Amino acid sequence: MSENKIRKIEITAFIAACILGVLFHFVYDWTGKNPAAAAFFPVNESTWEHLKLVFFPILILSFGEYFFLQPSQRERFWWAKLASALTGMALTVTLFYTYTGVYGKNVDFLNIMLYFLSMAAAYVLSYSWINSGRKSILPESVSFVCFLLLILVFTIFTFYPPDIGLFREP
Repeated sequence: MSENKIRKIEITAFIAACILGVLFHFVYDWTGKNPAAAAFFPVNESTWEHLKLVFFPILILSFGEYFFLQPSQRERFWWAKLASALTGMALTVTLFYTYTGVYGKNVDFLNIMLYFLSMAAAYVLSYSWINSGRKSILPESVSFVCFLLLILVFTIFTFYPPDIGLFREP
């Protein structure tokens, strides 16, 4: 598959992920605060819960993206997606605490812009890694296990959040 087609796939996935992330912000309330939904959708306004808006859209859309790639690109696909999801989440945390620390306020408009910036960075990283021709750092099975562990961690910390700032509502 040409570099241009991969770029189109990643841009489309980025846009879809951003739309899903915005919609996912409200799903927990839409379900009547269903405990099953709590594992996948934010239950409050904490930074931790908002990381689900980065992680789950990337993961869900990755299953569709995978089938558009050639076998040689699939070899590094799941590692690229794991790395991009982790990067998007790390950027979200870093940028949020940096700007609120400097500015002294939590501003919804800046939070939304920060979300889109983090998602864009995640998809740029994903695109560059898939296109690089480099070998995957992790085998596909290990990447899947990491995704499953992250789902488990999100679930546990949603119902049993540690008493630290990342898990508190601002």
